[in-house]
Amino acid sequence: MSHKTCPSCGYHLLDVSRYDSMMVLSAEVAFFTLRCPSCGSLVSTVGHLSRDLRKRAQYAAIEVGAGMGRPDKAEAE
Repeated sequence: MSHKTCPSCGYHLLDVSRYDSMMVLSAEVAFFTLRCPSCGSLVSTVGHLSRDLRKRAQYAAIEVGAGMGRPDKAEAE
């Protein structure tokens, strides 16, 4: 679990696993958007994917045939 700080109010226990949206940037890193539970501000941050989030993102990609769901070129050969 990765914790971040809200830039608006300073709340320091933002949990990226409670994201509103997530864009996977690589196998281990994603761009997260979430709401601060303290002040309600929309916060965006880049952070590491936990093992659980990585598995969920990979499963979602497989479901739609995108990104992490497609085999690497090396694997396909």
